[in-house]
Amino acid sequence: MRKCIVLSVAILASFLVAIPLTGCEGEVSFTTASLTEATMCQNVDEDFRPVDASDVFATDAEEIFCSVKLSSAPPDTEIKAEWMYIGGELEDVSNYLIDEWSVTTEDTRYICASITRPYNGWPRGDYEVVLYTDCLLYTSPSPRDLSTAR
Repeated sequence: MRKCIVLSVAILASFLVAIPLTGCEGEVSFTTASLTEATMCQNVDEDFRPVDASDVFATDAEEIFCSVKLSSAPPDTEIKAEWMYIGGELEDVSNYLIDEWSVTTEDTRYICASITRPYNGWPRGDYEVVLYTDCLLYTSPSPRDLSTAR
């Protein structure tokens, strides 16, 4: 009986550990890659490092960038960004996925994702970029949200 309980606990523990590793489309994902220094900015330099960091952008900004440092990424590491409109001027719209971007890369380097201005300009409100590495959600102690000028 005791062996059965120990085995059941071990199976349950391994299942609970596997749940957070479940990535996109039910795949189990583990990576040594890490994302740090996520920065919203007006532009990036030739190495994709942030230029003119900001959390507030004009409604007529042509393009908005998110620069992030990727470290220790093995070959074929997928980085994904989701640009979200959280809410604001558009009263009936919240947590809306504006666009997605992804790249497959490796090593330690800066990468960037950008989004271009809609035809009628950016609606005033709060926006967010959600970052993933190999389908695992990247979270930082202080998430980088951006708000257009109010």
